Amino acid sequence: MQLNDFRAAKAYFDEGFEVSVGKLLALLRSSFEMDLAFIGKFEEGYRTSLIVDSENADACSEDLCFSHPIEETYCHRIATGELPAIIPNTLTNSITKDMPVTQELSIGAYAGVPITLSNGEIYGTLCCIKHTSDSALAYRDASLLRFVADVIADRVESYRDNQNRFAAIRKKIQAFTASDQLRIVFQPIWSIHENRIRGYEALSRFDTDPYYPPDVWFSEAAEVGLQEYLELLAFEKALGHLDRIPDDCFLSINASPELILSGAVSRQLMKHSSHRVIVEVTEHSRIKDYQEFKDAIHLIRRQGAKFAIDDAGAGYASFQAILELDVDVIKLDLSLIRNIHLDIKKQALASALVSYAKYIRAVVVGEGVEYAEEFELLKGLGVDKIQGYYVGKPGPLPYA
Repeated sequence: MQLNDFRAAKAYFDEGFEVSVGKLLALLRSSFEMDLAFIGKFEEGYRTSLIVDSENADACSEDLCFSHPIEETYCHRIATGELPAIIPNTLTNSITKDMPVTQELSIGAYAGVPITLSNGEIYGTLCCIKHTSDSALAYRDASLLRFVADVIADRVESYRDNQNRFAAIRKKIQAFTASDQLRIVFQPIWSIHENRIRGYEALSRFDTDPYYPPDVWFSEAAEVGLQEYLELLAFEKALGHLDRIPDDCFLSINASPELILSGAVSRQLMKHSSHRVIVEVTEHSRIKDYQEFKDAIHLIRRQGAKFAIDDAGAGYASFQAILELDVDVIKLDLSLIRNIHLDIKKQALASALVSYAKYIRAVVVGEGVEYAEEFELLKGLGVDKIQGYYVGKPGPLPYA
């Protein structure tokens, strides 16, 4: 079997792992002046090459590998101690000269050590092949090979730990969604000028044991590729309560830039009378392409919904979004609101945002208001609406 006959390999690792380990293999191969370096993994009675570095560019692809029964490989015999770590001439070694793999892979000289995990498991081997014999290899120390093998073993264990953690997260998310443990609560939004509740923000709560805050669940879902799934589930549940909201009140629902860009928000809004819906986007995920995002927002507005920027004043990204996008609502972050009556710098920033909002005809909502002093200060600055414990905590809708 020649190198260009390698069959497609399984995707064992993520791109970051393969790139970093690939660099280690390249340095090792160059240091030992070999033609090929690879990681050989032991699994199901076979040794399979996972990551290959070679002077032959075609053999370096992550999509290429070769596989042999373990008993037929140098890797197995090195791992069991039958072969030394360094073999300068495979044709003069009593074991390797008669092994079919010697001819099959054109192995003239060889260097390899086991990759041993912390629990004693032999994961596989770190191997280097030269297609001709090399007498100088007899004078090389295998300690560099062992050092690199230890580094790779540490990376493998770290990767395994992450994969196990990701699997556990997926299992938890699937379990609580299957048992309908995601519920929606509603926090009232008070109109200062009308002196009454004018809307509600829909917030997710997860009735799990142990309990974790919503931001933890959404963050973990993003880690394992389930962010859109979980967000869309919450968005759908929130929209399902729209008919229970009084006709003169709006419903504000959070959505990440990714969910909006996917078109899922627009598709869900098409199923409802959405003129009383406000879609809030936070700065927790950066908007990378504002023109693309504007197009997605345009589809949302075509359904009759309005658009809000959440967490304004909490960071640079929110200011950029306010400037780049045509927003209907600017929500001042609670970090800006907290003790604003005692901080003239916060007052100046809030005042500037209120002035800007009036210029673009947007509504300003102050979030996280807990005290009368904060309320009075915001009222004096011309903030339109407030939200927070001063008005009401998140809970079920007070309407049947």
